[in-house]
Amino acid sequence: MGGIRRALLRGLAALAMALTGLVSFSAVTAAPSGAASKPITIGLICDCTGPLASAGVDVVPVYKAWVDSVNHAGGINGHKIQLIVKDTGANPGTALTEAESLVQQSHVIAIADDSSEDQAFATYVQQHNVPVVGITTSTTPFFTNPDFYPEGQTEDRLFDGIAGAVKKAGGTKMALMYCAEAVQCQEGIAPLKATAKNYGVSVVTALEVAVSAPNYTAQCLSAKAAGAQVIFTADVQSVDEKIAADCQQQGFDAKYVIDGEILLPSLTKTALGKGTYFTVPNLPYFANTPAVRQMNSAIDKYAKGTRSNSYWGEIAMEAWISGKLFQAAAQAGKLGAHGSTPTTAQLIKGLDSLKGNTLSGLAPPLNFTAGKPHPVDCWYWTVLKGNKYSTPYGLKPACAPGT
Repeated sequence: MGGIRRALLRGLAALAMALTGLVSFSAVTAAPSGAASKPITIGLICDCTGPLASAGVDVVPVYKAWVDSVNHAGGINGHKIQLIVKDTGANPGTALTEAESLVQQSHVIAIADDSSEDQAFATYVQQHNVPVVGITTSTTPFFTNPDFYPEGQTEDRLFDGIAGAVKKAGGTKMALMYCAEAVQCQEGIAPLKATAKNYGVSVVTALEVAVSAPNYTAQCLSAKAAGAQVIFTADVQSVDEKIAADCQQQGFDAKYVIDGEILLPSLTKTALGKGTYFTVPNLPYFANTPAVRQMNSAIDKYAKGTRSNSYWGEIAMEAWISGKLFQAAAQAGKLGAHGSTPTTAQLIKGLDSLKGNTLSGLAPPLNFTAGKPHPVDCWYWTVLKGNKYSTPYGLKPACAPGT
């Protein structure tokens, strides 16, 4: 099941970069001059180029905005942050090489992970005790590897959120429409059926859809004939939108459930705006809270224009929250305090001490325990109706049963 989210979102990002060229970054963001002591060096590994480019077009500039905001406030315990960005090109061999470079040559304190190829370096960074702090949370290491610390709901609980969203939408019969291009999508059918059953929801049909298909009329009619009340679309944004439009043309006014990592302003202008439910890994990006307002202000100052482009949304926000997780752990572990040299041991101590921390409401409760994996079993609800996003169930996260 691991990697379904990013498998679905990669195509959107590749198209975004081809058409707009929005992804650009410098290899190194140096700590400002005048730092009183040794800088804190963080590596960021991304699939910033290549055919399987990261879904988060704005991830790098947003993370850099967090770094700049911390540095201009004096750094962490008097230490400024130096950010080093490495691009995997969506190649697992390159991902491992870049991780080795960050650890052996740059001596990073931690790695922020915006790569779908992180399994290639998961064992290596664990062997060298370099923690991975966010960003994706939607790959297997984030709920299986004790060295990976997620800032939001991990993928092992994605289907709990999906089944719960079907119930929120008032349905008990769900149609799954899944991508034809990634094997992970087909592999998710059996676990989705098993999880849905626990919520009193049945998957009445599972239908393959291809990005290249001229329309999805046949799938819409099949789902309608099967008695589906809700459709879970497991594909890229463009396909999700087309499914909703085609079903509407067939007089099939189903409600929709979508993984909230693709939460974007552009969805409000599509047929999905009639009634779509999202399970979102972190607080929705549009929420009006002090922590979100602080984030928006910093991004507008240090990454001007980022929030006005069409790809600003939930994934980009995850980069900021990942930075806030690093900051909380650094404070808890007294990273570089009292003039000491910042170490990974201090940071890991801080990470493992976090119990129930929500990062000022940006994240579900984060509970990390030394030597054990750190799955996050909670998420946030968002509803798109009347072409507007809302949080009708409040801003407190929902959690899987028994967690």
